[in-house]
Amino acid sequence: MTQKIIGLTGNIATGKSAVLRFAAERGAHVIDADKKVHELLNTNSDIQSKIAAAFGEDIRDADGAINRAVLGRKVFGQDDEMEKLEAILHPAVRATIEQEVDASTAAVVVIEAIKLLEGPLSELCTAVWVTHCGKFRQLQRLIVARGMNEDEAFDRIMKQNPQADKVAKANLVIDTSGTLADTLKQVAAAWETIGQVAAVAAAPAPVAPTPATPKPAPAPAAKPAPPTPAADVIVRRARPSDIPSIMLLIHKATDGKVKPKRAEILMSLSERGYLIGQIDSEISTVAGWYTDKGFAAIERFYVHPAEAMETTGKAVLAEIGKTANELMCEAIFAFIDSNMSGDIKGALTNEEYLTEGDDGWPRVWKQALKEMEPENVEVMTKKLWNARVA
Repeated sequence: MTQKIIGLTGNIATGKSAVLRFAAERGAHVIDADKKVHELLNTNSDIQSKIAAAFGEDIRDADGAINRAVLGRKVFGQDDEMEKLEAILHPAVRATIEQEVDASTAAVVVIEAIKLLEGPLSELCTAVWVTHCGKFRQLQRLIVARGMNEDEAFDRIMKQNPQADKVAKANLVIDTSGTLADTLKQVAAAWETIGQVAAVAAAPAPVAPTPATPKPAPAPAAKPAPPTPAADVIVRRARPSDIPSIMLLIHKATDGKVKPKRAEILMSLSERGYLIGQIDSEISTVAGWYTDKGFAAIERFYVHPAEAMETTGKAVLAEIGKTANELMCEAIFAFIDSNMSGDIKGALTNEEYLTEGDDGWPRVWKQALKEMEPENVEVMTKKLWNARVA
């Protein structure tokens, strides 16, 4: 029998454990790499000594075991320290897992490891499965299921490599953004294929046909699948339930320079407004804007990834212009600060925003800009009612 070894990975709180339980219930030999790490930290004296030498004796408990909480505080968010720890742990974890795989008689072995693809452990695998969901769903799970506060959960998510890196290397991507039933339905479909492969591998080799046996006619070529239609861009008003996604996008778009608080965004939603641009469930543009006394102002504009400016970014700017026009605003002021991401100035220029000064503006325009303009920003303006300006 040919053994099927599946590497299961995905970022934090994307549903790996649910997939692992499914596999165990169907007779697979399951290996949790994180548990192997815990065992080494608790029981392996050689590993304990090496870690204590590298990070200090204060990380040991009275029985010699490594205190993971203390160790975590020393390495979390510190790339150099994390690399030092992984250089000690990964070879030992790999050796332990290899021994367990070699000893297993199961047709299918599933190895769960959050860093499966960042090290040599993936070389053991005949296929890689990746669990994937949106960052908002990750945040919810960490807060609700693991009891983390919002800031801690937010930090954990942002410190990990992008989910797209894992998805790009997957043989199977499992979308876990829906219900548990939705997730398990995908896993069950994949599991049927595994069962068929295992059965073929275990079956005796077929007897070759005699020369008199006619060759079967070749199967007709499969028709090519129709092209997948381009996903629609959705622009909508933000809701309170979008706050975690807004926080994550702003953090990512500004490389961590801007870390908005939930209370700040909640207040902005009630006093101002946010527009969200998304494709499917993935939010890639957030704009904070408002209208006051016949003028509109764009205060915040964040895009991630940068290329989304061509899709959701443009769509959000177009929606702001359309709504401001319908509300009979005389102009839109765009206040650009150094933290705004993407080619916002280029996008605004394409939407007929200008960087001209206020020479020749009516007094009411100058007064409106004076009242609305934050400090340390560049201003671009789009005139909507030229008849009033002339």
